[in-house]
Amino acid sequence: MSQFFEITRVEVGPRKLTARVHLADDAPLMTSDDLEGTARVYYLLPHIVDHVCLGDSSKTFKDVMGNTELAHLLEHTAVELLAQTDIAGDTLSGRTFAVPDDPRAWDIELVCTDDVLVAGALVSASWLLQWAYTDGSDPKPDVKATVQGLIAMVESLDTTDEDESVVEEESESVEEESEAMGDGEPELGEDEGAEPEAMDDEEPELELEEDEEAELAEQQNTPADDLLDSMPEPRILR
Repeated sequence: MSQFFEITRVEVGPRKLTARVHLADDAPLMTSDDLEGTARVYYLLPHIVDHVCLGDSSKTFKDVMGNTELAHLLEHTAVELLAQTDIAGDTLSGRTFAVPDDPRAWDIELVCTDDVLVAGALVSASWLLQWAYTDGSDPKPDVKATVQGLIAMVESLDTTDEDESVVEEESESVEEESEAMGDGEPELGEDEGAEPEAMDDEEPELELEEDEEAELAEQQNTPADDLLDSMPEPRILR
C-alpha cells in the first residue's frame, strides 16, 4: 500500500500550523471502513478518547471515533502525541476542514507555538495510522520512543540555536573591543601629512669638563693638517 497521507502544503503562523493532507486512493476514507485499524489506534493511544471534540455534536472524541474521517483521526492523533511531550504548552487544539472539490483532501489546523514540534507530531501521527490501517504487523510502534524522539528533536534545535547565539555574542564582543581600542588612539591634527617642523639649528651648549677644555686648548695649538687627521670619520645619520 502506498503512503496513507501525503502532506502537500504547510502554512506556519505565529500560533498555529495548517497542513493540507491528501489521503491515498486505496486508504479507508472513514474510520468505520476499518474498525480493526481504528481499534489499533485506540490501543496505542487510549487517552485519545478523552479529547474534547468541538467540531461534532458529541462532547468527546470517544463518541465519534468509530465513524469519522480518517483525517479527523489524524488530527487527534497528532494532538495526543503533542500532549504526551509535555513541552507543547497548555493550549493544544486542532481542527479539520474538508477541501472543496477534493473528497480525499483536508486542511488540518494545529494550535501550538512550536512549529517544528507540531510538524514532527503530524508526520509521526501519519505513520502510526499507516501501521494501524495496514495489517498492524510487528514491530508495533513504540509511542513512548516516538514522543521522546520529538522531544529530543526540539532540544537539539534549541541547543544549536544557543550555540549560534553564543558565537554571535562573542563575535559582537570582539567587535566592540576592537572599536574601543580604535577609539583610544590619538587623533591626528589637521596637518596629518605635514612633515615635522625642523629643529632649531642652535644646539644646546655643552658644559665642558676640565679635561675636555685642556684637550681643546691643545688642539688649538696643533697644526691644521694634524688636527684633521686626528678627527674621527663622520657618521651618516639616517
